[in-house]
Amino acid sequence: MQKIKIVALLTALFIPAFIIAAPSSDKIVAKVNDGLVLESEVREAYEAMAAQMEAAGQKVSPDELKKEILENLVQQKLLITIAQEEMVIVSEEAVADKVNEFLSGLRARFANEEAFEEALNKEGLSYTDFRLKIEAQVRDGLVFTKLKQKKQQDFISKAPVAETEMAKYYEEHRGEFKVGDEVNISQVMIMPGYSGTGSQKAAEIASRLKSGEAFEKVAASLDGISGISAAELGWIDTTQLAKPIMDALAKPSKNKIVNVKSDDSYHVIKILDYKSGSEQKLDDVKDKVRMKLIEGKVDKMWQDWIDEVKAKAYIKYM
Repeated sequence: MQKIKIVALLTALFIPAFIIAAPSSDKIVAKVNDGLVLESEVREAYEAMAAQMEAAGQKVSPDELKKEILENLVQQKLLITIAQEEMVIVSEEAVADKVNEFLSGLRARFANEEAFEEALNKEGLSYTDFRLKIEAQVRDGLVFTKLKQKKQQDFISKAPVAETEMAKYYEEHRGEFKVGDEVNISQVMIMPGYSGTGSQKAAEIASRLKSGEAFEKVAASLDGISGISAAELGWIDTTQLAKPIMDALAKPSKNKIVNVKSDDSYHVIKILDYKSGSEQKLDDVKDKVRMKLIEGKVDKMWQDWIDEVKAKAYIKYM
C-alpha cells in the first residue's frame, strides 16, 4: 500500500476552509486583527493543493498559488473573528459528528489501526492532540459556513428581481432553458497539465477525426500522455455543459467534429448522434430565471461585504 502522510491528508481534505495548526516558532507572514497567518500554514496548504492540481492534470504556478492561498487564509481568519463578534456559534454535537466522520474516512485509508497510529507517530502527533486540532478546524469551518448562510439570508431580502431583468436574462440565455436537447458524444480533452501546446494538439486530433480515423484508434494513441484524456461520454443534456461547449454543439449533426476551448482546456468532440429538444417559454421558467438572478446578486453582495470588512480590518503582510 502507498505510504500516506497524515499532515498532507489533513491539509488536502480541509483546504480551503481549514489549515493544520503550526508551531509557535513559525515565521509570521500576515497579521489579521488579533490573528496570525504562519508560514507553515501556507507551505502545507501549497504542497497539498499543488499535489491535487498535478494529479488532475492542471498546471501549477507556484507564486500565483501561494499568493492565492495566503489571501484565502487571511480572509478565513478575518471572517472567523467577525463570526465571533456576531455571536455565531455551532453546537459541540455538530462538531463531534463532523470530526468522527472525518476520522472514520481517514482511518479507512490505512491498512489497519496500527498503520494509522504509526503514521501519527511519524508526524510527532498523539491521537489526542490530533483530534483536538481537527476539532478546532472543524469548528472554524462550521462557524464560517453558518456565518455565510446568515449573511446570504440577509442579502436575499435585499435582492428583488424585476420583470424586465428576467426578460433580459432569458433573452440572453435562451440556450440554458432548452429541454430534451441531447447529444451522444466522444471526447478528447487536453488539459493545462499537457506538456505541449494544447491548441496545436487539439487541432491535430480534430484533423485526424475529420479525416475518418476511428475515435478508438485516436484514443489508443493518446493513452498514457499526461494532461490528455479520451472517453466516450454517451448521451448528455447539452444544458449541463459549459457554455462554450454548449454553444459549439448548438447545431449538431452525426459524425460532426467540434474543437472548442472552455476555461483552460481544449475539447475535441465527435457527435455520434443527437436528439433535438424544445425551447421553454419565459413563463414556464420564471422561477428558475428569478433564482439565477438572485444567486448572482447575493454572490456579489457577499463579495462586496467581504471587501468592506477587509477594508476596515487591520491586515499587515510581513
